[in-house]
Amino acid sequence: MKIRAIEIWPVAIPYKNTYASSRGQLKAGLGVILCLHTDEGLCGFGEASLLFPDRSGESQASIVHVLSHYFAPLLLGQNPLEIQVLMRRLERCAGDAFAFPYTRAAVDLALYDLMGKIMNQPVAVLLGGVIRRTMKVGRSLSIKPLPELVSHAEKLAQEGYYGLTLKGSSDWRGDQARFIALRKALGPDFPLEIDPNQAYAVADAIRLVKALEPYDLANLEQPCPWWDLDGLQRIQQASSVPVTADEAVMCPPDALQIVKRQAASQITLKLARLGGILAAQKVLAVADAGGVTCNMGSKHPFGIGTAAILHFCAAHGQVVEPLGYGSPLERFTDDILETPIPFAQGLVNLPEGVGLGVSVDRNKLKLYAPEGPVLIT
Repeated sequence: MKIRAIEIWPVAIPYKNTYASSRGQLKAGLGVILCLHTDEGLCGFGEASLLFPDRSGESQASIVHVLSHYFAPLLLGQNPLEIQVLMRRLERCAGDAFAFPYTRAAVDLALYDLMGKIMNQPVAVLLGGVIRRTMKVGRSLSIKPLPELVSHAEKLAQEGYYGLTLKGSSDWRGDQARFIALRKALGPDFPLEIDPNQAYAVADAIRLVKALEPYDLANLEQPCPWWDLDGLQRIQQASSVPVTADEAVMCPPDALQIVKRQAASQITLKLARLGGILAAQKVLAVADAGGVTCNMGSKHPFGIGTAAILHFCAAHGQVVEPLGYGSPLERFTDDILETPIPFAQGLVNLPEGVGLGVSVDRNKLKLYAPEGPVLIT
């Protein structure tokens, strides 16, 4: 069996509400859907999901360009079961083993989906077996005026989410006040975290942790810039709660540095940012060997990327719950799947079926990618 044709769809789907952040206003989520067709009529679907630009420098346009001009020629005519061989080939093509992670993730997911269809097995089984079929989900809270923030948090807790992450800012005192208000509203036992997305100075992060010791802060995620591992280490050493490395880890060597320095108690896995399932397994192995736990983030994927997250977590019990994402329909007005992934009351179920267990609605692809696909044969 060989890969005979490749489709690349640049997709944009509106958010339900304008996605507010310190970086501006996002009205639509962007992604790239990859379809790998075989000479025996099978198709594997992958996805590169994007939220904000990060240090990878990738964009929707760059992903389409790299897939079309660099990766596609290396995939055509190849055996899709040889995932290790093909992904290593893409790494060498990039000139840097860890370049273009979002682009590589699209290929990785499509290959795993195709492998599952060829082997007539779910991806989770190919990864070692299904340990759990139902997973708990948490949710992040954007910064809002305090009454609105508390009301939104109470609503999400009533809907069944198993934890909430308060997005922070450079105003750590304001974050402290918002956290205390949420704690009082939600009670002493509801899991609450803070994620300032690298906004804190090291000294301020330590002040925040100390101030919130009586209020059961469950976790502090990436408090300082990704490159400041010494600072992250100082915060973890001074902290009575786990510190999580998120943006600081984009590849397995990054994870190794976290473990060697004991700079964090936890690492956030994001399949899109790490380069897919294969790379995420390597990060998880490094963390596991070093006594560091892993949780699961997202980068706001559509249905294909969400299904990949669920298969990964279903097969890797080391990934702690709640997961950071349950369904694209939490955030987007629509999805590209024929049938939504089952999600309700803060619980998400592993999609049933072979491969990633999801079917793409081509009419929706055409709707949300009106210029059509780049087709390579």
